Amino acid sequence: MENRHQTIVNDITTAVGQLLQKMDERTDAVNITRRSTLQSGIYNYVRFFYYKGAVHCFIDKGDSRPDLKYEGTDFPDAPLTAEDVAQLMPLLQQQLEQLYRTYDNNPLLDFKFEVFAKFRIDEKFLRLTALKTTSEVKKTALLKQIDLYLTQKIKEGQHPTKDLDTTFLAQHLLSPALYPEPDVPAIKAIFEKIRELNKSNKDLQRTHQHYITYALRCWVEEHFLPVYYNVASNGWAGPVYTLIDPGQRPVPSESQLDLLTYAGISIVRYEPNYSRPNGVGFIEKAKELGSKQAGNILKTGSGTFSKEDMQYSDADLTCTANDVFTTFSIAFKNETEESYGKAITFICNLLEKDFPPSYEIKCKSKNKEVLPIKGLGKSSTQRFFANALQYPGLYPLLEQYVRLAIRHEFEWYNDVEAEQCCCPGTYAIFGLALASDSYFPLLREYLKQVDDEHQSVQNHFLLKFVQQYGVHPGTIPTLLDLLQCASDNIKPIKELKAFETAENMALLLENTASLEGYEVEHLCWFIWGAKDKIAALAKKKGPLAEYYTQLITVINS
Repeated sequence: MENRHQTIVNDITTAVGQLLQKMDERTDAVNITRRSTLQSGIYNYVRFFYYKGAVHCFIDKGDSRPDLKYEGTDFPDAPLTAEDVAQLMPLLQQQLEQLYRTYDNNPLLDFKFEVFAKFRIDEKFLRLTALKTTSEVKKTALLKQIDLYLTQKIKEGQHPTKDLDTTFLAQHLLSPALYPEPDVPAIKAIFEKIRELNKSNKDLQRTHQHYITYALRCWVEEHFLPVYYNVASNGWAGPVYTLIDPGQRPVPSESQLDLLTYAGISIVRYEPNYSRPNGVGFIEKAKELGSKQAGNILKTGSGTFSKEDMQYSDADLTCTANDVFTTFSIAFKNETEESYGKAITFICNLLEKDFPPSYEIKCKSKNKEVLPIKGLGKSSTQRFFANALQYPGLYPLLEQYVRLAIRHEFEWYNDVEAEQCCCPGTYAIFGLALASDSYFPLLREYLKQVDDEHQSVQNHFLLKFVQQYGVHPGTIPTLLDLLQCASDNIKPIKELKAFETAENMALLLENTASLEGYEVEHLCWFIWGAKDKIAALAKKKGPLAEYYTQLITVINS
């Protein structure tokens, strides 16, 4: 090898070594890794950029500013070529490997480690992996800790576990560097036991589940799919997968396809609505790769729920559900209060058992009712609830449905989009609130869950509410909650001028006492428009001038 190549390798190795030393000096790795016995190290990669002797080193993939700059030797008379890089790479890998070994007993670096390289050659960049390795010392110690943790905290465990432990455990169990042939039934059993151990705290349980699902998704996208698909970037739309010809790819094992399917089901069941197409996509790929189980799941559901829960049929109606495509299909033979009651009960039963909280109701019925609110559209889900609302005897059951539907934030009915998008529970509570003021408290609970940045149908309900109930002491608290959720791109509402009485203005001030000035200004927009108009009213002599003055003071505070 040329001396020039040796010098370049030495410069890069020295630069990376200085970066690791700098990281070690500023990181209390010992105390950090004490948080969990399953954390073998902190950093699992670094990267460098080499050009004309200068080596810029980075800790994070996305940073453009280097964490360390090293000025090595430039060879202006012999510019670097792609052939040079190919020749020096074996020696570079050897020296970086030796450097990594010096951290075998230092928790700064993880049990697996990579060094990503970028060389500038002429006007182009050459990117490659300079080192991908594992520490057998750290790997052996970590495997022992994993076995001990599984025995003490999972298999024999009876108490909630730490979410940080779950983060590392899920990643380790799915790491080919630790387990080249993952024991899929055992992994699934472990994940289910973690869910069970943490069921007493729903928020904590969701956190554990998120870490599990994230690890499953990483395994699918980083380790499994690239073996069977060509992966192309499609910007914000996500990767595009093209199946590799059968003769050029291995045959996946049944356990691998089972894990792929399990990952898809986990995303569908536990991740937010926007992630669910990825989950369905994983199941579809499992089917494409030969999984009969995945094909059955796409037809009938994940198997998470019993057949009795997912299907019901009698002389009045047929109900089926699919938790993969998140649909309830209700076909009515006889449309009666009893038949709609059975349909709502069918839906509530599955929601109580954690059916995915974003869904649609495919309603096959002769009755085509819609709610008396302009702008809601005419979706099948809305038609189902509008039909059911014709029966006052079903109102308690519909209230039960609403309470189940609004337990989760950022979930949606899947058969409406854009301006008609709305969260589960919307149609039922709108109908109930228009039927009786006794449902105003439930309406206010619903409004607390509304994501007004992505949903605007409450604007249409607001207009109907004001027209039907007016403005008076009995409606003002609920009306103000509606106004808080309304979009200020609609014009002031003439019916809200009814606020202009001493009693109503006093209640307006009383019910907005805890709000910020900008929030009060938002509410007042729907009544008077811009705050300048309120200021003008305050200057006029009259019985309400004092109230206008107080409003302006609050708005400007």
